[in-house]
Amino acid sequence: MSDIIKQVAAELGLQPDDSPTSEPQVDVAANHDVTVAYPDRFLRFVVTSISKQKRRYDAFVTVLFKPVPDRPARRLIADTHVDLSSTNSKAGVVRSLKNLRQEEWATMIEEVASAVQDNWQPGEAAVRLEDVPNPGAIQYLVQSLLQVDEHTVIFGPGGSGKSITVLAIGLSVATSQMFVPKLAPQIQGPVLYLDWERSASPHRLRYTQLLAGLGISGTRDFHYRRMVGSLTDSAEEIKHYCAEHGIVLCIADSVGMAVAGEISDEPAVMGYFNAARYIGGTWLSIAHVPKGEGNKKPIGSQYWYTQPQGGTYEIQGETPEGSSILSLTMIHQKTNDERNATLGWTVQFGDGRVKYANADPLDTTTDMSTIPLIRRVTAVLLENPAARSTQAIADEVGSSNNAIGNLFRGSSDQFVVIGAGKPQLWQLKSDRIPPVESGGNTSGIGVSTNDPPLRGEGLMETNPHPGEEKETKLPPTSDLWYLED
Repeated sequence: MSDIIKQVAAELGLQPDDSPTSEPQVDVAANHDVTVAYPDRFLRFVVTSISKQKRRYDAFVTVLFKPVPDRPARRLIADTHVDLSSTNSKAGVVRSLKNLRQEEWATMIEEVASAVQDNWQPGEAAVRLEDVPNPGAIQYLVQSLLQVDEHTVIFGPGGSGKSITVLAIGLSVATSQMFVPKLAPQIQGPVLYLDWERSASPHRLRYTQLLAGLGISGTRDFHYRRMVGSLTDSAEEIKHYCAEHGIVLCIADSVGMAVAGEISDEPAVMGYFNAARYIGGTWLSIAHVPKGEGNKKPIGSQYWYTQPQGGTYEIQGETPEGSSILSLTMIHQKTNDERNATLGWTVQFGDGRVKYANADPLDTTTDMSTIPLIRRVTAVLLENPAARSTQAIADEVGSSNNAIGNLFRGSSDQFVVIGAGKPQLWQLKSDRIPPVESGGNTSGIGVSTNDPPLRGEGLMETNPHPGEEKETKLPPTSDLWYLED
């Protein structure tokens, strides 16, 4: 034992172990963090976020020195990333510690590495499923989009409105106000926006414009951090921040620069999802698509499409030349649970405001195949109620004669055969056709048939009184709170 430690122990009336080396005391927590204590030296190594890839053991190491029991421990190093299987990585930690205290650091770090490798196990401890509380139904952070504690990916081409829509969704959670129609927040709480692409200023501008669009004040519950490096490298720090501030939603913009490697490299992509899983909570990540038409999956590894357990959504956006209105469509491409309806909006820019309004996806989409067949058929029969054959209707909606015939026969509550001739002629039932107003326009045309495979969505549930917006207010609060780098 060093003379300095002996002197400190004597002054404090402590009786440490006088043996030159004592067996380390190893403790493994329920979350698999490993603590290695040296009571004779008043030292404790805390190893967290342990992960194994092939023969590599990555972890974050904190070393505490606590000679006085009733006083806080001193951190010699904190949350230092170490590859415990790498001689060079361990040597770097030893050099850092030698600059602070003279100890047998090389021996101790080897013992810590052995303790981690001997006690490492993947995942969490097993439980009996019967003991897990039954949620009763899928729990949503944002209605029909973000499942609580799951990861969701939104993808689309550049300029399609992904980032501002995701920002609006985050603001909905932070303020408990619905910025995007049909995406109502179910839980209010702090949001952390992790930005790998831009800086705080353009997001601050969009933030202000979105708030102005609803006529509400700002919030201290929207946190922002400009990111450098991969999510894996920052996982421990972000986890601490989220725990300290009660973050309920993390947004990643965008995944291409957030992975520790190529976006087509499956181990790197899975490392990204594992880092998000380690941090915990609900995640919404933005991805891009390859150049070219008809791309229905994010660019890179297939795991960007298949791994998100909260779902994968495609965003389509188009702004006509000379217009200040963006037409948006969101399509639920991949799901593990219930499939949500295709949604459409218009986004009005101008006068320092950004305002989302409900729209029929039939009017906003650039790909009609994303619209359920029953809705496309209903739309063309509303536009022209005349009875016609299944083949004629199939030609109009871009489907097959058999698909239209099966649809009609399975939806007899909505469609009816007219006459007894061949081919059969079909039209909407009379109670499905909206009345005609004196001005020649149909009333209530936005509300029509329900699509059985989807969650409670009709043709559209539009505001019956366009232009009459409900007033929403929020108690005055201060502006955007930026997360220090």
